[in-house]
Amino acid sequence: MDFMKRNLFITLYGLFSFLLVSASTPGFHVEISKTWTGDTITYSECTGEIINASKLKLNNWYIEVPFSGDKNKFLGSWGCVVDVQSDKLVLTGEVTNAVLKVLTNTTFGFIVSSEGSKFDVEKAVLHTQTKAVPNHTEADGSNDSEDMNIGLPYEDNRYYLESMDVEEEKAAAKELSVAEVKSIIFKEINEHWDTISKYLETDNMLKVFALFLGWASRESTLNAGVETAQEDGFGVNSAHAYGPFQTAVTAFYGCDPTFDQEDDVPEMYWYTLTPQNFYDPYISTHMGIRKLIHFVKEAVSFEQTGVEIVRCALKGFNSGHANPMEESEKGTGYSDEIGSLSYWYYKTRHFDDNVYTWTGDERVDRSDPWGWWNKVEPYDNLKVVVRVVNPEDRSTATYSTGSYPTATSSSSKKTTINDIKPTSSKSGIYGL
Repeated sequence: MDFMKRNLFITLYGLFSFLLVSASTPGFHVEISKTWTGDTITYSECTGEIINASKLKLNNWYIEVPFSGDKNKFLGSWGCVVDVQSDKLVLTGEVTNAVLKVLTNTTFGFIVSSEGSKFDVEKAVLHTQTKAVPNHTEADGSNDSEDMNIGLPYEDNRYYLESMDVEEEKAAAKELSVAEVKSIIFKEINEHWDTISKYLETDNMLKVFALFLGWASRESTLNAGVETAQEDGFGVNSAHAYGPFQTAVTAFYGCDPTFDQEDDVPEMYWYTLTPQNFYDPYISTHMGIRKLIHFVKEAVSFEQTGVEIVRCALKGFNSGHANPMEESEKGTGYSDEIGSLSYWYYKTRHFDDNVYTWTGDERVDRSDPWGWWNKVEPYDNLKVVVRVVNPEDRSTATYSTGSYPTATSSSSKKTTINDIKPTSSKSGIYGL
């Protein structure tokens, strides 16, 4: 599938997945709370409330209220912005409530005058991205973690068994070799290559692999067991992070509702925050990539293009904001250090071994951190083996990128690859 066709496929898939989402239903009530008359005019004060009982943000909501341009006159509002149309009022959120955070509510109101007939709000409808919610609907706070991942593959994509003791899981992750961590990253790239390729705007998989190795070198020196900001307890601090990319708890569904929710990457499974998920090397790496794509989208919203999208997305992963780079952040700052480390991997071809670099390594050329990104030629004669570990028996299957199995739907509830045949191959890079 060429680059343009793949982008079209991913776009259509994202829209299809979006239509399948059946998240919790917000509560919605609007009523006429006060009326008064003057001459032949009746004035109606209408007040309402939206209750978000979900663990997902409520984005881009709007309300339609029947309205007659001939008989009614809009006089003002609070807590909302009102577009007056000939047959309806369209209410949207203000700056403070256009996005309704998880487990919160917002109130609003408006005043309308009527001549000759009583104004009526009973047929008002709240529209969300997935539902039309009629007036007087009670909030449904059901768990939406399963609904939002309909159709996505690899929902049980584990390096270790879910039943494994968490402390044993963390200890085992610390003992993984650099080569094993590299294979974890490359396997996740292969599973989600269509999505990654689209958002990073490249067809060169090894270039992205080098980028991710440089990124993991900056974050953890390719150590799958590094944990930071855990002193306050599990998931308490928004900076609590783990794994090769130091993926923070904010990347996961169901984290503290006061943290910003990263609910804008429907192409990749959104794992729930549990210790078993947070500390699993496959899931941690998967969620780190998902988080990076979240910040790619934010960088694009700041009108960044080309390599600046990558630089600003990395900045966002580290700081929480993918706004344009400042002068003080250039050269040896977080993003540019990753650019330099990444090029070291690309030019040395250390993709599948225990050799690595680190922040401040004198072997790394930092003269032009991102000059290589748009200039390097693909390695047509170099291929990296995809290794997939079966958590049941710890056997490893090996594939070339071209023979890697097609992802299966999450509806099967069994997403660890079933047709793995253990191999004893210890080959690394082949085809040189």
